[in-house]
Amino acid sequence: MEFSIRIFAPDMSTKHTRSLLLPLAALVVLPMLGQVPNDQASYDAWKLTQVLPGDPIVITPEMLEEGLGGFRNNCDCWIEPDGSYTTVNNNSQWNASNFNNADDGSHGPINLPFVFQLYGQNHTQAFININGNISFGTYYGAFSASGFPVNNFAMVAPFWADVDLRGPGAGNNIVRYKVTPTALYVNWINVGYFSMQTDKVNNFQVIITNTNDPVVPNGANVSFCYKDMQWTTGSASSGVNGFGGIPANVGANRGNGIDYIQFGRFDQPGMAYDGPFGANDGVDWLDDKYFTFATDLTTANIPPVVTSQSVCDSMVLCVGETATMEIVFLSPEPNQTTIATSSAPTLSNYDIISNTQGITATILTEFTPLPIDVGYHIVTFEATDNGVPAMTTTYQVIVEVQQGDVLDPGEMALCETSPPYDMLTLLPGAEPGGSWTGPAGANHPGTFDPATDSPGDYLYSYMVPGGGCASYGTVAMSVVEPAHAGNDGALVVCTTGAAAELFPLLGGGPDAGGYWLAPNGLPFGDLYDPAIHPDGDYRYVAPGAFPCPNDTAMVSVSLMQAVNAGENTTLTLCQDAEPLNMLAALLGDPDDFGAWTNPSGAPTDVMFEADTDPVGEYTYTVPAVAPCPDESVILTIATDPLPWAGTDASVLRCADAPPVNLFGQLGGAPNNWGYWLDPAGNVYDGLMDPTTEPTGTHLYIVVGIGTCEHLIDTAQVVVTINPLPEVGFTLEPLSGCDPLQVFFTNTTPVEYLGVCQWAFGDGSALESCDDVSHWYENPGSYAVGLTVTTPEGCTDDLFVPGSVLVEPAPQATFFYSPDPGTEGNSTIYFTADDPHAILFEWTASGVPIGNTYQVYHTFPDIFSEDHEVCLRVVDQYGCEDVQCQMVPIVVPMIAVPNAFTPDGDGVNDVFLPVTIDVDLNEHLFEVYDRWGQLVFRSTAVGEGWDGRHMGGGEILPQGVYVWRLTALPLHTSDKVERQGTVTLIK
Repeated sequence: MEFSIRIFAPDMSTKHTRSLLLPLAALVVLPMLGQVPNDQASYDAWKLTQVLPGDPIVITPEMLEEGLGGFRNNCDCWIEPDGSYTTVNNNSQWNASNFNNADDGSHGPINLPFVFQLYGQNHTQAFININGNISFGTYYGAFSASGFPVNNFAMVAPFWADVDLRGPGAGNNIVRYKVTPTALYVNWINVGYFSMQTDKVNNFQVIITNTNDPVVPNGANVSFCYKDMQWTTGSASSGVNGFGGIPANVGANRGNGIDYIQFGRFDQPGMAYDGPFGANDGVDWLDDKYFTFATDLTTANIPPVVTSQSVCDSMVLCVGETATMEIVFLSPEPNQTTIATSSAPTLSNYDIISNTQGITATILTEFTPLPIDVGYHIVTFEATDNGVPAMTTTYQVIVEVQQGDVLDPGEMALCETSPPYDMLTLLPGAEPGGSWTGPAGANHPGTFDPATDSPGDYLYSYMVPGGGCASYGTVAMSVVEPAHAGNDGALVVCTTGAAAELFPLLGGGPDAGGYWLAPNGLPFGDLYDPAIHPDGDYRYVAPGAFPCPNDTAMVSVSLMQAVNAGENTTLTLCQDAEPLNMLAALLGDPDDFGAWTNPSGAPTDVMFEADTDPVGEYTYTVPAVAPCPDESVILTIATDPLPWAGTDASVLRCADAPPVNLFGQLGGAPNNWGYWLDPAGNVYDGLMDPTTEPTGTHLYIVVGIGTCEHLIDTAQVVVTINPLPEVGFTLEPLSGCDPLQVFFTNTTPVEYLGVCQWAFGDGSALESCDDVSHWYENPGSYAVGLTVTTPEGCTDDLFVPGSVLVEPAPQATFFYSPDPGTEGNSTIYFTADDPHAILFEWTASGVPIGNTYQVYHTFPDIFSEDHEVCLRVVDQYGCEDVQCQMVPIVVPMIAVPNAFTPDGDGVNDVFLPVTIDVDLNEHLFEVYDRWGQLVFRSTAVGEGWDGRHMGGGEILPQGVYVWRLTALPLHTSDKVERQGTVTLIK
């Protein structure tokens, strides 16, 4: 019979549970086995049948990475068992299930003198299970590990895998433990794997505490410690040669399917690791690892777990000894990111070399203690995840810095140009053969080159026979920059040049603070003035600081003679002046070998013609020899214009035109400083108002200015003022009904008629100076206007609001009641509804029936019939209209024949009542035979009886039949019922 047990493991992406079916052997708990053998040989045979063998694992170079195994102990978390430990006897003490089994057995229960908290559950008893875990509440023989979380397994598992303690080899397969008032220690030493294999062995340790025992530091209560880890899987878990199959698990699990911590699952050699919940990992990654974490938590989020290969909680260093610390923080829950930080505020050169965040956060730091660091320091590592709530783990390391003998310090200052210097000579009594460290912490050969080495403190250390920290001495090296007077320079200067500082003329960045010597060797103040100082070589001396000498550079000065172009001059001439010699007009006694250019920059001669040459700046330039500049001056010549009143003009304006500025009417761009005389000889401003000015001649007079004030000029403007037209019109008729034709008469005097524009007020217009007529199609009040433009172009208009009133034409519409007339109610009242009508004429079928706006008439009501009623109306303007309507008189009628012959000849074959003016929806026609049996029934008007029983079969026998008809006459509320007999004749 085959067995299986279903447990629940979380979906790592959502932390909800999912069903996982595992073989019974993977979860075996010995007291519950029933069919499981209880002798070792049979148990081994049974165990091999419980897990199907998997494919052999293939070892690749990538999986090996840093090699299988390898052991280094940079910081030893391993507590070596001593005489206070108990060694579990493999032959007799793995019998918690009453079946001693050195393969999957358990030892216990062990009473704990303290309370161990596992995610909210308190425990005071524990079982040590061979397969790499401590369990609570019961023992576990499960040899194939499950991923956490999982129900039922309350355990702390440093390496849950198929450990087998029966393999060969001295010193192999040892499990030792110790209980103290505050902690339980368990060590698995050189343990092999199923079945009895010791070609590869594992070494790991677990400690659980009451949280306050400092053996697990930083407030944690569980630690895992690993030495050399060489295998992951036994053959009963599908492993081959210790690898593959069902992976080993590292973590802790409360057993409720919710609260847990997991560091990874391991099924291969090598250093492969991508976090607790990624792909399966390489077991060599655990070598020398150290995990500390807390399970006394009740929060939904577990803080990051610290693991390390390079540091523990304290370390001792010598001055000058470089230390590297690498701390790894694991996120024990899936899909989390942890960020790590580190600080050591009292260490002088503590640096973070790398810092990687993620589900595995790794931080690498480094420092080299200096003499000022001697003493104790705290290095803090802190990691925070992004769970809810966010949790933080802090890990602190105590660092003690020690030093050996200290030599008397030395010092030396060298010029930068000095040769290399052996620094060991500066430390009397120092033994040769030691090592030098530069200011930046890098190794140094001990010979200081001032041209390339950095100044600062150089540390020399050497080991004194007998061990301890190295003796050291410090040499303070300084480098003095050599004096630098710069590179030689030159100055060529004009006799009229500005004074110049000589220092900026030196090349190569000379030192400031030196002094100058003149060509005669006397001290000089650096500022050279060509007006007072001679030419020659001026020397600059830069003093050198000990041990560097002085340095010298010089500036050679040459003088050149300047030229004279005179002084700038300004002249103003009248445009009728005589020709001008411009050189003679210049001030300042200029040299006479220069050249002239006109205002546009073109060369010109020395003579200026006022009536033809352009005015502006004339430039006179005298050439010089460099570095003296060419000298230029400007002769600015202006001319006063001849007076100009412009050309004569004429102005024609209407009497209503706005004022006009006559100056703008003149041609030829006249001068703007003249004055005006009106036709009466009065002076005014030239702004002429046509509404007040008469026709006449206006004069504009301009007197010359400046050098032309002896001249005068005059222009005239002839002004003509035209009158506005006298607009008038009449119309006939003033009112009427639509459409209305109105006649308009133009009464404007004929001498004003040039262009005429009629506006009739209804959106239409007409250009004509004659009498006109216009049709108004729509009722309304209309404003009529006439605009007249004279032959001279003067315009005026006349608009008369409400000139024409158009009334609506009468409408012979009417209504009547009742509608329709019916039998017994055929007197009809008629009412006209046009408010403008004053005359009414009514006729019914051509016969007059009244002449008021309301009349009545009684129509015959024997039969249904339509009668034509007409109305003629006339308004106050004589406009008329006639309209007629058909007035119905409705008299319902029902007629029923008394015999029919359904013989198929097409004549009188159907018995059908005749109904007129009845409601089609209220109709019921039935026929019965003489015994009262219903033979025909219809609710559709126009459907008759064909002589057959209910519309089927043979024609019924000849004889008398009874009919009944129910109908609703139109325009009534009461139904009528008729009945009678009909004879069916064959």
